[in-house]
Amino acid sequence: MMATQVPTSRRRPLPRDRRGVAALEMALLAPVLLLLVTATVDVVRYVSITLTLNRTAANVSDIATQFDKLRAGMTVVKGNEVGVLFLAATEVAQPLDLMAGGQVIITSVANMGQGSRVMWQERAGTGSAISHYGAAGGAATLPPGFTQQPGDNAIFTELFYRFTPYLLSGPWLGNAGTSTTLYASAVYQPRLGTLTTLETGP
Repeated sequence: MMATQVPTSRRRPLPRDRRGVAALEMALLAPVLLLLVTATVDVVRYVSITLTLNRTAANVSDIATQFDKLRAGMTVVKGNEVGVLFLAATEVAQPLDLMAGGQVIITSVANMGQGSRVMWQERAGTGSAISHYGAAGGAATLPPGFTQQPGDNAIFTELFYRFTPYLLSGPWLGNAGTSTTLYASAVYQPRLGTLTTLETGP
């Protein structure tokens, strides 16, 4: 006696249990999504901070060159102490804590007939950044394309700021955070003469 075979078209597929598949897929995709979101936040922060630093450097140099003279001293009493420039940098850079997270260097460079030299240099903030334009009293290193004729004077403002990406500092990556130093600079020429010295005394 032969067994009766059920036609293929009448066979019912075994039901598949797909419970938990969505959760498994989400578990696999979550780290990738987290990395993408974190990386996007880092890029936005990087661009925002860079724009802020460039704007701050330009504003500080611009403000400096509107004085006919600058006085030595970080405490602002008469309003034209060089310290007012660092106060301006702090205000313009907000919400960045510029002084706690970096350094501001303001440099006067002039050509007094013997080539460009650093006439004076003042700094504020944390860290030990080295100016790209040289040290006070020494020969100046001018940026490409920038030249000074005898009698020319310029005020350079440099900003250094430590940027730590979330992507490299999250606790889920073992707190192995590393920071990079962002840099911005600007140069303006004095409008009311030269600012080759810092005044002292009353």
